[in-house]
Amino acid sequence: MSLSQDQIDALLSLPALEPPPGITPSFDDPPNRNGLAYFVTTLCLVVSTLCLFIRLYAKVWIEKRARVEEALMICAYGAYWCTVWAAYEMIKTPGYYVHTWNLHNGDLVRPLWLILVYGCAYSFVLPFIKTAILLDWCRLFVPADKRRSLFWWACMALSGFQCLWGFLCTLLLNIQCVPHRAIWEFWVPAKCFNLPKVMLTSASCQVATDFIMMLLPQGIIWTLQLNWQKRLGVSIIFGVGVLACVAACFRLDQTITFAKETDLMYFIGPLLFWADAEMTCGFFIFCIPCLPKLIKESSLPRTFKSMLGLSSSNKSRSYTTGGGHTGTGTGTGALSKYGKGFDDGHDLEVGTSGKRSEEGSLPLSDMERSESQERLHGHGKGSGSGSGSGLGGGVHVTKTTMVTITHDSRSNGSTTDFDTFGESGSKQQMTPWTVGK
Repeated sequence: MSLSQDQIDALLSLPALEPPPGITPSFDDPPNRNGLAYFVTTLCLVVSTLCLFIRLYAKVWIEKRARVEEALMICAYGAYWCTVWAAYEMIKTPGYYVHTWNLHNGDLVRPLWLILVYGCAYSFVLPFIKTAILLDWCRLFVPADKRRSLFWWACMALSGFQCLWGFLCTLLLNIQCVPHRAIWEFWVPAKCFNLPKVMLTSASCQVATDFIMMLLPQGIIWTLQLNWQKRLGVSIIFGVGVLACVAACFRLDQTITFAKETDLMYFIGPLLFWADAEMTCGFFIFCIPCLPKLIKESSLPRTFKSMLGLSSSNKSRSYTTGGGHTGTGTGTGALSKYGKGFDDGHDLEVGTSGKRSEEGSLPLSDMERSESQERLHGHGKGSGSGSGSGLGGGVHVTKTTMVTITHDSRSNGSTTDFDTFGESGSKQQMTPWTVGK
């Protein structure tokens, strides 16, 4: 049965909750901790925004490329701004850490609507940012043949679960009451189900997926062809997911408290704080793999970069694959178990073409001679020259040529003399060593 407008006005003017014995409600200026709310919300917003721009700067400005992960990050950031807006609006009314008995029923209408907006946006942020993280990891750790990689299937399963659960949470939040406006207009006759159960399930799922994501890359990292110090460094970089686990656990704890208490407006504050921290951790985790490249490209002192294990030099390395294709790579040794090119947009690279040494170079013993090499050195099929039967199994360095650059003081400019080789005789080094028999 619908209430008349006079009945609605009378209901909205009543206290929202009976105060405990000995407590006098303060309706006009209830105590709050809005300063803390401003600090937490603004801090999380600044960190998330910095992470967004660091990622875009590294990928779009420096590497001149953007992938679907960056698009998902931007979508997550857009939804994140909805949570920020709702969090700031909650400061205006009713405020954070305001006891419900200091409010009238009419003071609950807008907060209930803002909580709905926050929850829906939160349900979009985490699937977007976690899917972006998992796709980024797949580019780092997964071979070309994705269907044979257990890691790839695990990432796809987690991404699918996150997207499905995010959609279901958004749906459940919006159908918790029928008609829909009864979610915040609580005086409207409606059929509603118990929302805290959905909140507890959501928080538990996020805790579980955060721990799985934290542990997922560690198995691959500790099999890298690196010394244990470097493996530890990479493990720490990809282990920052522990921050998201901590935030998700605290959020679950606050959700349990929120579900048990009747003073809902007081306990919604810390719940929103930890949800905000959890989303911020997602942006931070997505940004972390870009930091080594930014530090390497920065103007920081070389000694500082060396302390971090980064080199400012961009020495080019070339190699030839078994299929006869040649490639080059620059930068310091990639943190890689397998041989994947250095020029594919990542600093921490893992692929599956062939073993890579600790210094980042491809082992020549695993490489076959390309057709261009055989023509260059005159080794056709069945040729027995060179080092005998070992020619077919690897790359053979037969000669290196020394190039000398001299400056002619008798002229205004400099002249470059390239020492000849072959029959002319001068300045050549013959190194008949063979690699990869």
